[in-house]
Amino acid sequence: MKSPSLAQTSGEVMPLNGLPNGLSRRSALGLAASALTGIAAPVHAQGTYPNRPVRVVIPVPAGSAFDAVIRPLGLRTQPVLGQPFLIDNKPGASLMLGTQFVARAAADGYTLLLANDVPFSILPALSMPMQFDPDRDFVPLSLLTQVSLALITSANFPANTLQEFIAYAKANPGKLSYGTGGVGGQHHVAMERLMARTGIDMLHVPYQGIAPAFNAFLAGDTNVMLAAIALPREHIKSGRLKALAFTGAQRHPNLANVPTFRESGFPDYVISAWFGMFAPSGTPMEITKRLSTTIWEAASTKEFTDSVLLPAGFDPYPSVPPEQFAAFIREDRRKWRESVAMINPKKLLP
Repeated sequence: MKSPSLAQTSGEVMPLNGLPNGLSRRSALGLAASALTGIAAPVHAQGTYPNRPVRVVIPVPAGSAFDAVIRPLGLRTQPVLGQPFLIDNKPGASLMLGTQFVARAAADGYTLLLANDVPFSILPALSMPMQFDPDRDFVPLSLLTQVSLALITSANFPANTLQEFIAYAKANPGKLSYGTGGVGGQHHVAMERLMARTGIDMLHVPYQGIAPAFNAFLAGDTNVMLAAIALPREHIKSGRLKALAFTGAQRHPNLANVPTFRESGFPDYVISAWFGMFAPSGTPMEITKRLSTTIWEAASTKEFTDSVLLPAGFDPYPSVPPEQFAAFIREDRRKWRESVAMINPKKLLP
């Protein structure tokens, strides 16, 4: 077994903490169960849940914003559940590969999914063919957090407000470009919606992930992008970049001087992504109830918000409790369908 690290490779199941070489799988799992708290793992009666580590499948590569949520969350749920979360990255096919894997997994509470709005809201809104049904094949456990986006440019871009940006883009049709993490993702649909709403025309440059898109933007290969504030925040502080507007319902504490799109004259332009936990459909109710309660109680605290979410650039706004999560997803999907309907379908083709 390879020595684990925070950056796992696709398909490898890794504990949240690193383990030394040479351990058997059984020893490794036993050690993982106790290492997060530094004490021996509790002894569970036969048949109680959970009596072994719980696999959390993440349908994107390691090192993403998903890690910034699940690792701190696991540190807080392990003492309550008595078992750790083991991370299993299964990227591919616009998050559909890992999502489909969990849809077909045993409904016993030992394989969960941490996903965002792409497979549950955006791909259905785009009418993408999927090998799973986001409503039928999953039990929503808990919404963890939401993240809104900042419209960013270089410091020397000839616009300092959203209105100035729109005016400049209109005066230079087709001359500006924007990067995203791929066709049909949140950043792409959100930017195309803005273009349709304002009548501006920019070239879309898709990359294999938001990190490469941001690096290309920093290098000057593209002119503008929408990004979660964790990516550009330090560059904004240093003066290398500037943020013109924020898609959240309220200003973000980490960019308190950046107005929202609402404040800038676009009251209907409120966009955020979300991250949530799911179990396969058919998982016993007593298990889903315990998971929902434990995850929600850990993720909804002020301590988690202040020490985990805000430093990572997530939104500080109150979340929705587990019993409202399914309705939240349906409403989110409706909003993305509304956005997609505003866009020329040819622009959403791969």
